Amino acid sequence: MNRGVAPAVRRRLRVLALPAFGRRSLNPFQGLLYDEVEKLDVDVRDWTFARALFHRADIWHLHHPDTVVFPRSTVQSAVETVMMRCLLSLARWRGTRIVWTVHDLDSSDGVHPRLERWFWRYFLPRLDACICLTETGRRLAHERFPVLRGVPSFVTPHGDFRPAYPNTLLRDQARAALDLPDGVPTLLSFGLIRPYKGVPQLVDTVRELGTDEAVLLIAGRVWDAGVERDIRARAGAAPNVRLHLRWIAFEDTERYFNACDLVVLPYRRILNSGTAMLALAFERPVLVPDRGTMAELAERFGADWVRVYEGDLDASGLRAALAWATGTTRRPPDLDGLDWPRLARETRLIYDAMIDPASLSDAGGAATGHLPPALKVAPP
Repeated sequence: MNRGVAPAVRRRLRVLALPAFGRRSLNPFQGLLYDEVEKLDVDVRDWTFARALFHRADIWHLHHPDTVVFPRSTVQSAVETVMMRCLLSLARWRGTRIVWTVHDLDSSDGVHPRLERWFWRYFLPRLDACICLTETGRRLAHERFPVLRGVPSFVTPHGDFRPAYPNTLLRDQARAALDLPDGVPTLLSFGLIRPYKGVPQLVDTVRELGTDEAVLLIAGRVWDAGVERDIRARAGAAPNVRLHLRWIAFEDTERYFNACDLVVLPYRRILNSGTAMLALAFERPVLVPDRGTMAELAERFGADWVRVYEGDLDASGLRAALAWATGTTRRPPDLDGLDWPRLARETRLIYDAMIDPASLSDAGGAATGHLPPALKVAPP
């Protein structure tokens, strides 16, 4: 089998991606991917309602299609969901292939659950393929949405975030920049703060620790004003809880990761975690619950880098994790195979397979023909 061999005939493709480049400042994943995909004779543009209506595309690559149900206004969410449904029908009529990368299995916060269920019932049967970041993620997607078992699915991993972030500060420099006390281990909760991430409960747990045991640094913009009030109320005047509840710029990200000893992500529900991948890019150990694909993350990177806990995180579990984080000698995490040029080549091969579905006809549960083994395709 020839790994990574391109189809014999390859033409320039037009792709609308949701998102592509427009949200790079929020999450560099898609920007890093499509910077490389465009080098493979693919014209990638950000999906918008207007472009979806007026521009023909070979492929829609949707990473977060359910953003139409995110707005808090029920009217706005309903209007955007209806618009998306109409545009999906138009795309199918035009012959556009629909590909979904499964980052999440729902909107997590469930602001409009009935509207969301209505959206998924229409969206899923119109897919031509789905891409999952892990094998566990594919299994969970099939369990959550049985209709996906009849759709070609591929597994390509989450990419390496190191190219996106400066990383020059030493630990002492980073701690000094954040005015952290010497000799006290630092826990970091980083990223956009949403209700499902369990940050208020983490504050309660850290307050049970002594001020000489740990400092919790919470860094990130809060999605919901009620959650922010809750976090501030629980933190109160606790000397071992530091709140940086604002958007953290890319150039400042290294301060937080290089200053900490352990990244704590006490998700109440989760499928994949970009923040965990960001922690590994900065060579910081991660504590995560045994939910979603986190056990596979631990298996992939090893017990030295990812620690998984069951149930709710309590003070004793946090103490044990701190001892593990500060007492383990580690080699750098193995990020081989997660480079964006490689992932772009695999993405282009998936696009080619969607344009020429016959290339999947003899796949038989493992990649054959145009598709490299790493894609782990499961045909319908």
